[in-house]
Amino acid sequence: MKGRVEKAAGLMALLLVPGLALGTAQASEDEHDASGVHEFHEIMEELGEHTEQIVKAINHEDWQWVAKEARAIAEHQRPPAEERKRIMAFAGDRRVEFQEIDHAAHEAAATLADVADAGDGREVIRAFADLQATCLDCHASFRDDFRQHFYMGSK
Repeated sequence: MKGRVEKAAGLMALLLVPGLALGTAQASEDEHDASGVHEFHEIMEELGEHTEQIVKAINHEDWQWVAKEARAIAEHQRPPAEERKRIMAFAGDRRVEFQEIDHAAHEAAATLADVADAGDGREVIRAFADLQATCLDCHASFRDDFRQHFYMGSK
């Protein structure tokens, strides 16, 4: 019996430690958000939630739900002007690339909404892959440097 309790305690520790580490990483980004990109961070979190809902909606073959979530991505709010200025200053000579990827993501989300309205599951999945590719392109090009610049104190 004692062995089972120890194993269960060990398993719980293994399950909790990654969660604590992630919580610490999140707190670290929030703590260092004095640089003024808090709204941008919140918007990115919301976009991630809409993306997760799209996956659920596709799994349920609920095309109207997909369209609703895709429109929320395509028409999401913009950060305040001061944050946009800081972000564009960060992008520097890569500003055009940043804006092109952002535009492509909005277009891909709008296309996904239109395709979902038509109810063609295969096209929805293709359009969702296109949307995901634009997110991946932006993250691969900017996310690490962005986090370093705004959240790790390298300004």
